[in-house]
Amino acid sequence: MLGIAAPRARCMYLGTLKSFSQEAVAGYGFIQCDELFLLYNRDTFVDRAVLEGSTWRVGVLVEFSVTLNLKGQPQARDVVWEPVAMLPSSALAAQPGPRAFSAEVMKHLKELIGWLNEKAKASALFRAADFHDKHIDYMFFVLDRLGDDVAMDAVAGLSDTQRQVVLQRIAEMLNERYADERCKSLTQWLKALDCATLNDTGR
Repeated sequence: MLGIAAPRARCMYLGTLKSFSQEAVAGYGFIQCDELFLLYNRDTFVDRAVLEGSTWRVGVLVEFSVTLNLKGQPQARDVVWEPVAMLPSSALAAQPGPRAFSAEVMKHLKELIGWLNEKAKASALFRAADFHDKHIDYMFFVLDRLGDDVAMDAVAGLSDTQRQVVLQRIAEMLNERYADERCKSLTQWLKALDCATLNDTGR
């Protein structure tokens, strides 16, 4: 694979399922991802095994990592179908079928994925709180990827102003009709942010 750029380790990408061929022996499909197309001049191959048991549809947004085959061609791994959560109050939350996202929404989502790939947790958290949309749950797009527990390094990396933005956004989210586990997670983040603010005040 001399001269072919290797994909960045442990990085995730966003794309859409462009096509799928249901051949009797070996079905396969392709994911359209602008960033990877620029690197490899081709769409990303997705194997039939990845699609089995999933609710895939052509046009659906997917999140995935990538490896290269022996020919240096990109192949999708760790595929997550429809990775973007809707706010509970959104009318789109219960709508079936692939969701179409605007260019602005995709730009925001790719920015957040970029910060997370760079391990810049505080930046991802702040930007998610700073993005506003009546449908897209940017905050849980980031919080879900930071893990079940509060990422204290993300909290510590926020400036005072950024922390206030995140605090305000989480307080607003607690007025949404989230499931109990979601509310518990938000409350834990709220407490962690409050503690960090108090610690800074006491210095």
